[in-house]
Amino acid sequence: MVAITDRTALLDQVQAASADAKRVLHDAARHRSMTLTRSIPSPWLADQFTDLVHGIVTGTVKACRHLGAAPQIAMAAAWAPGHLVCPACFPQLAPSPAEDSTCDRCRKPATTLHSTITAAGPILLTYGLCPTCHTTTAKEAR
Repeated sequence: MVAITDRTALLDQVQAASADAKRVLHDAARHRSMTLTRSIPSPWLADQFTDLVHGIVTGTVKACRHLGAAPQIAMAAAWAPGHLVCPACFPQLAPSPAEDSTCDRCRKPATTLHSTITAAGPILLTYGLCPTCHTTTAKEAR
């Protein structure tokens, strides 16, 4: 019976953290010029989240010291693979000027990037796509 209660408490914490992530996602889309996605719309994005989860499970992800064992919002950036941080530490993942003009999907320099944020549970992932990759990613969602 205790194990069920512990799992139930953990599930409640994951759901609460996921709801918090959803609120942050909507706030970012509303107050910043970012595109909001409601689900993981492409295999490329699914791979980004799979790699993060694999890193968490294997202990190879580099996490900020503020992320503990309890479920909470965590942030990642496609330009900084293998890193997971709390919202307060997200500025530490700021891209270099060269990275800031590189598409996170095709890795080619781009004069225009579509800044996007999406969530999977309590993990928020931001990325920037060139117009071609932005279109391709959108088409994959159909």
